[in-house]
Amino acid sequence: MQNKNIPLNERIIFALDVPTPDEARELVKKVESRIGFYKVGLQLFLAGWFPIVEWIADRGHRVMVDLKFYDIPETVKLAVAQLNGRQISFATVHGVEPVMKAAAEAKEDVAILAVTVLTSMGAADVASFGKTLTVEDLVLERARRAVEAGVDGVVCSGLEAGRLRRELGGDFLIVTPGVRPGNSDAAARHDQKRIVTAGIAVRNGADHVVVGRPIRDASDPVGVIEAMQQDISDALSQGAPHPRAAAKKGAPGAF
Repeated sequence: MQNKNIPLNERIIFALDVPTPDEARELVKKVESRIGFYKVGLQLFLAGWFPIVEWIADRGHRVMVDLKFYDIPETVKLAVAQLNGRQISFATVHGVEPVMKAAAEAKEDVAILAVTVLTSMGAADVASFGKTLTVEDLVLERARRAVEAGVDGVVCSGLEAGRLRRELGGDFLIVTPGVRPGNSDAAARHDQKRIVTAGIAVRNGADHVVVGRPIRDASDPVGVIEAMQQDISDALSQGAPHPRAAAKKGAPGAF
C-alpha cells in the first residue's frame, strides 16, 4: 500500500443515497466537520442534477459522481465531457474496455474510475453471466484492462484490493464500497455480499472507502465516522510492505 497523502477526512466518501437535494444538504451539514468527500449517485443526481454537485463543491468538499456510464464509446465521450469543469473529483464507468478508453480520452479535470464487479455480486452472480473466472480473477482482469485503458483507478471490494496492489502496483486509485463498521452484524450487510471494514480495506490498499447506510441511518452518525476514521488511521500507522512484495512475505490481506 502506498500512502498518497490523502487527508483523513477524505478517506471516507459518504454516499448521499437519498431521494431529495434537501435531505442531501442536511446530511452534509450534519457531518461536514468530519467528512470532506461525498458521493452523488443515480438517485440523487436525477433529483438534483448539477446544482446539488455544485452546492457540495462550493462548500469546499470533493465530489464523486457515481453514474457508472455504459454505452457506445462516442456517447460515453460526450457524457464524460459534460463532467469536465464542474468541480467533480471522480466519475465512474463500467469496466468494459471500449467504455474505459472513451472515458479516458474525454476526461480533463475529472478522474475516471472503472467499476470492476459490483460488491452486491458474488460467485453465483458472476457464473450466471457466463464467466468461468472466480470473482477475484474477474476483478483482476478488469482492473488490468482499466490500467491499460488509461483510466485513473478502479472500484472494487476491499477483499480484492490487496491482490490488485500486489499485481498492478500503487500508481492508480482504488475506491472500495461495501464497507461496514467493525461492529456490524449480518443484518447490516443489506444488499452487499463482499464487505470489509474500513481499516481492512485501507490496509489491503484502498485509497478511499465509500460508506452510505451505516452513517446515514445511525443514531450518532458523527460517532460512526469517528470510529471508522480511527480504524483507518490505525491501518495507516501500521504500514504495509511494498504491494509487489506482500505476497512473498505473507502480509495481512494477502490472498
